[in-house]
Amino acid sequence: MALEERLKQRLIGAAVLVALVVIFVPMLIDEPIDSKLVSDHTIPAKPPALVKPMPEILPAKPPTEKPVERVPEVPPKPAAPEPVKKPVAQKEQRKAPTAWMIQVASLTVQKNAEKLVADLKKADMPAQLEKVAVAGKKHYRVRVGPEVDFKTAERMAKKIKRDFKLTPKVMRYPE
Repeated sequence: MALEERLKQRLIGAAVLVALVVIFVPMLIDEPIDSKLVSDHTIPAKPPALVKPMPEILPAKPPTEKPVERVPEVPPKPAAPEPVKKPVAQKEQRKAPTAWMIQVASLTVQKNAEKLVADLKKADMPAQLEKVAVAGKKHYRVRVGPEVDFKTAERMAKKIKRDFKLTPKVMRYPE
């Protein structure tokens, strides 16, 4: 009888150990959060700016003179109070999809900007370089993204701040 009891205890212990391994080993093997920062979503290119055509200006017609009749002024009657209308909730029309871009830095030396882009790409960040003119001077903006999910963009910005000691800024894309 004691042999059967010991066998039961060993079987129960083995079942508990197998259950713990099945539960906790996948947690240890799963990818870390930092490697999940890059999204596989594709974002369409920035649409071209819409140019509204100027309205056609017609030449003014010479005014035709008509005699103006004078009508004696009668004070207006007080209007009955209008019933207060409740505003009708209108559904907002959704614009183009929103995405997020992380501006990492704006540098004046092109080589420094290119090195930063290379370093960000080594860290598996979708970095890019944009040339702009600010107050008549050339600047090189280093950006990461675009990213569809705002939370992912924030996590990427935190990683850049931690790993590169910079102050990135999450911005709406397209601007």
